[in-house]
This record gives sequence, structure tokens and C-alpha cells, in this order.
Amino acid sequence: MLAAGYEPYPVAVARTHSLAQIRAAHPDLAPDTATGEQVGITGRVMFLRNTGKLCFATLREGDGAELQAMLSLASVGEDELARWKASVDLGDHVFVHGEVITSRRGELSVMADAWAMAAKAVRPLPNVHSELSEETRVRQRYVDLIVRPQAKEMVRRRATVARTLRDVLHGREFVEVETPMLQLLH
Repeated sequence: MLAAGYEPYPVAVARTHSLAQIRAAHPDLAPDTATGEQVGITGRVMFLRNTGKLCFATLREGDGAELQAMLSLASVGEDELARWKASVDLGDHVFVHGEVITSRRGELSVMADAWAMAAKAVRPLPNVHSELSEETRVRQRYVDLIVRPQAKEMVRRRATVARTLRDVLHGREFVEVETPMLQLLH
């Protein structure tokens, strides 16, 4: 990417909306609708389908909100579409600027007129639609937390329970002492 003159880790991108904000602003659009609203979004590429003159990517934010980005030959041009197909992998963070629309199937989307790499993934993620093996889930915990929303929710719940327990005990003037914690998986 550097040799081609593109920065794989730019300092900033022109994000204007979160994916959740766009979902909240357009909850009930009819299929094949164009809103005329121009937005700049970022997200991690969780699903990628590069076919012919139209490419689709499902972007996900840290809070779990997802939105589809669409790139067409007519909207971004041949060079940019070819660059997208050649350089974007699962796990990359991308910036997409374009119009909020719904696809023919009714999926809320952003039809891109420009895009940029926000952060290139060092290693691509596994396909979201295939189940992770137990070994991968244990040895590559970061992949499990990115790919499986249930794993991420469990970590959040556990942190909330631990914080609440600490707050209650601290309020009763207990003192926390560090001791080894046994886990089922090491």
C-alpha cells in the first residue's frame, strides 16, 4: 500500500456519524430508497463480498452496531473499485463516505463515493459465518472477542459483576487482597 502511495494507518479520517446513529436515524426505510444524506463512517470489515461491478462489506463498530457499505463501479470508479478489491481484507478498519440508502433487499447501507483504509489488519480475521474451533477460541482470545458477539458480551457482564461486587464490598470497608485465581482454561 505504501508503494502505491496509500497510507495503511492514517492519523485521522473524516468520520461524521457512528453506525448506531445512522441505524437510529433511518429505522424504517423502504427497500431501494435513497435518502440524499451524505455521511462518513468507519468500521471493521466483518463480511466482504467482491463481485463484478458491485462490492458489499458489513462494517461493525466496537459497540456491536453493524451497517452495510456498498461500492459500485459507477459511484467510485474503476481504479478505486479495483484498489478496494485488491487491498481490503476481513478485519481491516475502513472509512467510507457516501449516501445513506437501502439496497434492493431493504438492507440499510451507505453507497460509497469515496473510501480509505483507516487501519490495515496485520492478519485477516476468519470468516464470520464459520464456527471457530475450541482451540482457536482459547489460544487466540482476541479473535474470539472480535468475531463472536456472545464472547464479548460475556466479558462485559463479568467485568460489570466484578466492578459491582468491588463497589459493594468497598462501601462496607472491606480490603481487597490479591490472590491467585483458578480458571478452567489456562
